Amino acid sequence: MRGDIVLAGVQLAYRDEGVPALAGVDLTIAAGETVALVGPSGAGKSTLVNLLPRFVEPTQGEVLLDGVALPQWDIGALRRQFALVSQDVVLFNDSVAANVALGETVDPQRVRAALKDAHLLDFVEALPRGIDTPIGHNGSELSGGQRQRLAIARAIYKDAPVLILDEATSALDSQSERAVQDALTRLMHGRTTLVIAHRLSTVEHADRVVAMDQGRVVEQGTHAELLAAGGLYARLHAMQFRS
Repeated sequence: MRGDIVLAGVQLAYRDEGVPALAGVDLTIAAGETVALVGPSGAGKSTLVNLLPRFVEPTQGEVLLDGVALPQWDIGALRRQFALVSQDVVLFNDSVAANVALGETVDPQRVRAALKDAHLLDFVEALPRGIDTPIGHNGSELSGGQRQRLAIARAIYKDAPVLILDEATSALDSQSERAVQDALTRLMHGRTTLVIAHRLSTVEHADRVVAMDQGRVVEQGTHAELLAAGGLYARLHAMQFRS
């Protein structure tokens, strides 16, 4: 499994009438590439990434993973190719280890390695029962930064070739964000990564920035290229950094 993604003529309308959520999207993402999706709210960024694990289906066009159209994949096998870290972390009233393994067999050594890479191992080992400590309903015993790093440890443990980061650091204070960003950088290494971010400072080092508006890709290039082009990305960037 490499992690090449191709969207060809992809259209998606949630209802029969109204503006389509995606309108004729053509996009190729190479294995190992980090691509940032930016654009105003409702531009189609989340819809695009939701196509990949087949949470939604295109009404026209096709999506391919490693040259194979998504409907030809076994759905379980397909979803094992993706790991998601979002701002809305869902945790279970179970142990740290069970939350990291998320349905897989718990391998304590792998759990500790994932927690270490997510900068969370020291905290967990200081808990009363270490990795076997319950974390409460939806992780109520954890801070926001700790919850986010646990989600990253979960993605490390899954070791999927494609990583989707959906506003993964947006709810954190600056100290937590630095630790989480460092953990994310380790996680992204060698993986195809799609980053959805409203804070454009978090996408400047992406291999490519894809700017979307009203369900279409309107421009793409590096951060520097798009700033120089003076289009949508440059306008969004100026609005955020005006102060």
